[in-house]
Amino acid sequence: MAAAGKHRDAILAASVKLFRQRGYAGTGLADVVAESGAPKGSLYHYFPGGKTEIGAEAVQLAGKTVARTLKTLAGESDGPGDLLTRYLEMLAGWMAQSGYRDGCPITTTLLETVPEHTAIRDAGAAAFAAWAEVLTDAATGAGIPEARAATLAQFAIAALEGALIQCRVSGSEAPLKLAAAELSALYEAAQTA
Repeated sequence: MAAAGKHRDAILAASVKLFRQRGYAGTGLADVVAESGAPKGSLYHYFPGGKTEIGAEAVQLAGKTVARTLKTLAGESDGPGDLLTRYLEMLAGWMAQSGYRDGCPITTTLLETVPEHTAIRDAGAAAFAAWAEVLTDAATGAGIPEARAATLAQFAIAALEGALIQCRVSGSEAPLKLAAAELSALYEAAQTA
């Protein structure tokens, strides 16, 4: 990879990490430069729109990473309930490993920037839609009618986002484990309905 692409990628990776841990408002461009190791001038070279452009691209990158992870788990799982159980257990381990400093890779940024920053809002909406598509496909593949599968996907995303916040506040993985158990039960019930 050329140094130029490396700096751009490093800036985005650093931004995803810092926004997730400190929030959008709590992360300055100097923090991004320090974390990324990129020259300061490269920030505005690659992101002439400044912090808002970095925020939108960081949300887009993190959203795609989650969608890719969900797709991989979908291929390895025994239905949508198992998919969500595996994913939420992964998140619980990740949260514990971070000392409950981390959160959702996009929600912290979205909470601080929407509705003022349209580009960030749009990136977040696209990310949530991609996650919902994976979950909907897994559910329809398990025989759940499409309308119900789409509703369950939206509910699952809301539950996991709320559980991540509760984990961070409580310093415990219990909210994610509870959400995993309840979501799995909902999907199982939908499969037998």
